Amino acid sequence: MARKRQSSDRQSRNKTPFTDKRRDSWESFFQSLSRLEIALFVGAVLLLLVLIYTVQSIISPFVVLGAMLFLLYPLRRYAMAKSIMWLSVLLFSLWFVYEISSILAPFVVSLLFAYLLNPVVTRLHVWRIPRWLSSLVLILFFVGLLVLLLFFVFPIAVTQFEGMVNALSDVFEGFRTWLWSSRMTTILERYGVSAEELRNTLSQQLAPRFEDIVRNFLQGILLFVTSISKVVTRVFYIILIPFLTFYLLTDFEKINHRFRMLFPHRRREQVAIYMQRADEVIGRYLRGALFIALLQGIAVTLTFSLFGIKYALLLGIVAGLLDLVPYIGLIITMILSAIVALFSEEPILEKVVLAVSTVGILHLIEVTLLAPKIVGKKVGMHPLLIILSLLVFSFFLGFVGLLIAVPTTALIILFVREWEAARKGVSSSMYHTIESEW
Repeated sequence: MARKRQSSDRQSRNKTPFTDKRRDSWESFFQSLSRLEIALFVGAVLLLLVLIYTVQSIISPFVVLGAMLFLLYPLRRYAMAKSIMWLSVLLFSLWFVYEISSILAPFVVSLLFAYLLNPVVTRLHVWRIPRWLSSLVLILFFVGLLVLLLFFVFPIAVTQFEGMVNALSDVFEGFRTWLWSSRMTTILERYGVSAEELRNTLSQQLAPRFEDIVRNFLQGILLFVTSISKVVTRVFYIILIPFLTFYLLTDFEKINHRFRMLFPHRRREQVAIYMQRADEVIGRYLRGALFIALLQGIAVTLTFSLFGIKYALLLGIVAGLLDLVPYIGLIITMILSAIVALFSEEPILEKVVLAVSTVGILHLIEVTLLAPKIVGKKVGMHPLLIILSLLVFSFFLGFVGLLIAVPTTALIILFVREWEAARKGVSSSMYHTIESEW
């Protein structure tokens, strides 16, 4: 019996996952100490706090995370300690990504380009064209297209923008002349307002502000000169993006496979299903929306040029960008088209009506014909939810938030649907067929 008891004790000791040094918790640690040892331990902790206060200027999140993991790793079998460790790692990761966001920017942009172009390379690879060759051809094509836009389209757009600014200046100058005309002065004096005092007040208020504007402008130029290294860095990032896109596009399938391998084996199939669902929603929406926005910009430019509306190229570029923002982009495009049409030649009223109606008709064609065939109904979002997402994302991220609001919200809805399907015990495909649109 004694031999059996010894063997059972030995087996129980072998089954414990920790050694004797790491098995004890903080509670057993304090219970094993004498009063003198506890006093020494408390004194050491106080001295440690003093030391941390002394060297706080050189403490970084790396040191804090390392110290926290060092203290909690022996207690990792406890749920609370494990949760604190994972939370610390998550917060540290968020801080680290935020700190190196400027470095990661070209990689993120290149990954987005590679994701958008991957279906084309995959289709060519099926036709036995090597991925590196098709990737190189696509990159060279888009780089050449970008160079053509910079040398031919961009100068025209800048010229039209300067012309529109000058036209606005002429309008303001005409308004100022009308305001200080003799007839307007008579009207002001009739209501007890001295035109001379009003002129002096405006001069005293506008002159100092004009000096502040000039001063800030000169300071901005000085700041630009002093931060020339940042400009060089941005140019380097722009040059780096085509190379990064080429390598990512060439090995996109391998990168996708290695990403799935990061998850446990029992989760890989589920992760692959999620990635496929996300690609069906986000990929098709992004590629289709960008293509439709390009068509919208070209159509607005050609139509406005045909009708003799000024600044047609600039309005076409703006219309293409705002076409990526549902509802809000259409309203802003119509308002800008109506305002710019006022600067066109006679008949002005007819051109204003043509500009607004053209934008409306093109949007109607997009909604009824182009979007269902190119983008499809994969997003499946209610208009109220789209407007809410636009407002929320624009509040936190500005114009960039408007661009990513719809695909990001669609991705969140996708994961919610998958979670509901898993909770109800229904297959994902069956759940999508019986569920109504959001």
